[in-house]
Amino acid sequence: MNLILKTIFLSAGILLSTLQMYGVGSRIAYADAFATARGNAFTATADSASAVFYNIAGLTQLEGSDVQANVYAFSASHTFSGEFVGNAESDDDYQPLPNFFAAHKFKDEPFAIGLGIYAPFALGVDWGEDAPFAPLGYESDLAYVKNHIALAWQITKTFSVGMGISYDDADITLKTTGPLGTFTGDDQTVGHALSLLWQPSKNHSFGLNYQAATKMTFDGKQKDFLIPGVGLFSSNATAELDFPESIVAGYSWRPNDKWNIEFNVDWTNWDKVDDLIISNDVYTTPVALNWESAFLYEIGVTRYFENGWNVSMGYTYAENAIPAGDFSPLVPDADRNFLNIGIGREYAEFYWQIAYQFTFDTKRTLSQTPTSATDPAILTNGEYDLESQSLAFSIGYKF
Repeated sequence: MNLILKTIFLSAGILLSTLQMYGVGSRIAYADAFATARGNAFTATADSASAVFYNIAGLTQLEGSDVQANVYAFSASHTFSGEFVGNAESDDDYQPLPNFFAAHKFKDEPFAIGLGIYAPFALGVDWGEDAPFAPLGYESDLAYVKNHIALAWQITKTFSVGMGISYDDADITLKTTGPLGTFTGDDQTVGHALSLLWQPSKNHSFGLNYQAATKMTFDGKQKDFLIPGVGLFSSNATAELDFPESIVAGYSWRPNDKWNIEFNVDWTNWDKVDDLIISNDVYTTPVALNWESAFLYEIGVTRYFENGWNVSMGYTYAENAIPAGDFSPLVPDADRNFLNIGIGREYAEFYWQIAYQFTFDTKRTLSQTPTSATDPAILTNGEYDLESQSLAFSIGYKF
């Protein structure tokens, strides 16, 4: 047991340090490879340690302890074909995002506890300094890590609740070749989550998961920003940014022991993200974002076979959250489609899962009418396209 506990904490530390090394930039809804294979339709299932992320109340379904390590690795290939300027391509190297979960259901008690270390906001973009819109921004890099402690309580035979509190640590980098220069900073805050699980029968399950909003005031430096009439300057600076709450509701239908079919509706309150306010020793600059709330629709199916094997498929549709008037190449958002498939096997104590995901968007086109020779539309007008491939792998141990 001591060896197992040492392994848990050593793995958690390695995963946390790795997470802080990789750039990110919008909400990441994927963690567990099994859930990923199902199009992330897992809120009403949530029967592993990763319930800390998907639905804390699901931890009451465990028997004993469960330790799980996961990696979600993605390669996002963004392309831009300009209307008035040239073309650009983003860096499409694979970026691994690891996460770690551990949970324990107390024997003969209605309580379960869990620990999660994961990144709920991820996916940065790097167009390179030679991108035609580089004066407005060519690289965004946000590393947001949650260290989450959770408690679940099975109130009745069919109904469970969960709650969690997290210590959140984030780093941000924004790079332009224009007047704003480059900003880097970091901050910490506290978050919380609430969840419900209702299982009126073995064939039907309903889940609800709420992740609270947070606010960061990044403390750091702004380099090479322009002071009109003076030139480039660098100083200490802060950047304020809101991170939205999200609510996921799911329904799982299990006609028999061989099938699990689930549908989720996932809402993110991007309306909360109005401005990025950068303040240095000279002036304050509000960067308008004006994002809009958006939904994800997720459906997944799993077929269970003999000897612990399973095969899953899923589909996710994600709505665009950024209006055309406030579009930024730093977050090239569009309506997106996620196609997922995976396979795994569970043994007496050990289990593994691998999933593949292909993502494509609707080729978003910006065609704003420029009002002057300095209108940003001259640089950003054009067609934006995304093709992304991702791999997810999970390994777990129950004892």
